[in-house]
Amino acid sequence: MGILYRRRKEVVVKIMPGVYVCVVMLCVWMSSPVNAQVELGYKPATDDLPPYYVDAMSFIATDSKKSRLDVFVQVGYNNLSFVKHNDLYDASYEVSIALLDSANSLVSEKLWTEDAKGVSFDKSVSPQYYSLTERTFEVAPGRYVINTIVRDNETKISRRQLKQIVVPDYTRNDVSLSDIMLVLKLNTSGEKKSIVPSISPNLGDLNEPFFVFFESYNRRAGDTVRFVATVFDEAKQKKVQADTVQALAQGKGQVFMRIDHTSLPIGNYSLYIQLFPLHPPAGKEQEALATTSRSFLIRWGGVANGIKDIDLAIDQLQYIAKDKEMEHLKEATTPEEKQKRFVEFWKKRDPNPNTPRNEKMEEYYAKVEFANKNFKHYTDGWRTDMGMVYIIFGPPSNVDRHPFDVDSKPFEVWSYYDLNHQFVFVDQSGFGDYRLTTPIWEVWQRPRD
Repeated sequence: MGILYRRRKEVVVKIMPGVYVCVVMLCVWMSSPVNAQVELGYKPATDDLPPYYVDAMSFIATDSKKSRLDVFVQVGYNNLSFVKHNDLYDASYEVSIALLDSANSLVSEKLWTEDAKGVSFDKSVSPQYYSLTERTFEVAPGRYVINTIVRDNETKISRRQLKQIVVPDYTRNDVSLSDIMLVLKLNTSGEKKSIVPSISPNLGDLNEPFFVFFESYNRRAGDTVRFVATVFDEAKQKKVQADTVQALAQGKGQVFMRIDHTSLPIGNYSLYIQLFPLHPPAGKEQEALATTSRSFLIRWGGVANGIKDIDLAIDQLQYIAKDKEMEHLKEATTPEEKQKRFVEFWKKRDPNPNTPRNEKMEEYYAKVEFANKNFKHYTDGWRTDMGMVYIIFGPPSNVDRHPFDVDSKPFEVWSYYDLNHQFVFVDQSGFGDYRLTTPIWEVWQRPRD
């Protein structure tokens, strides 16, 4: 695979005759028997290491006994350290890709340096611009680990990612399909196709349907077939389906399909593409000749990554949102309007509005997640009394536990030194259902003002 770089904001990658990739540079609660410290069960995201995305797809190689593995690395401009030169800014980073087999032996390694030069200040701090590169490996079918390291040449800080991939043997069956590439934009000019790939698995900020690209490999006589693309949610429920009919010639073919994801809510999804004969034999149940799959996400800009259900996320605001705010949020009838109002709610509370992250939102939903993991009983942890107190006030300064006192039911006392207040929880049933017995309303008003 050759790469042609342009001194603008595009990189055109030729993936096969007539098909090019146009890379746009848009561009535990620790406890002791009596006294214990309840620790916050999350680690805030840090900005000192440049985050990046890695995606890898396998195709048949020129030598049909091997496969071609394309590895893409995308590094955000806003997470590179730019140095001012005259009125513009330059950055440089080093990328290494080590390919390890199932025995953890090194198969191949590539190391190179990338430069981002002549960038305006606005672009250098914008999450919408990035640098995207790729490297190609020819490998035998099998299981591999892709070890990538990105090192900022200004700060000397490195970050590592490991990604597992299975490279199929495309010669085993008469008909097979390659891995799937997510495509943000497809442009056609005659027989030439230019595509903008999505290296990030998140497609939630796309307002229009996306495309997928994959190859077909056929060792039989040519025929007309039907490709069916199906999107499933985490509960294995079918959410979206699309199909296309086209000729399947002998040898290698290319397929583009349009997937309308715009009605999907926040969540994790699996995309399956199956190839069916257009006219199956009479009396036989239709069976797929070949199948390929991959996963993707729906996350909305301005919304914490841990949020998968916007309606549930709105319900969980009841501890900090005023009545009018909750009414305003729940009156939204479309996913787009819910997202807009939800983001507006948190934007008013963003401690650093000039950065893409909202630390206050991340902290709040990290506490919700911790409550769900540690205080769940007959209901979700965030709905329990302990979960409520934890979400509103955070971890207590001290916990005094009395699980086995002879003359009383099990109880706990949470002390908040900064509030000069204690909360007492009693397990009346004896089954770990601790209920709050001390008033909360007066203290609750303090952080809400």
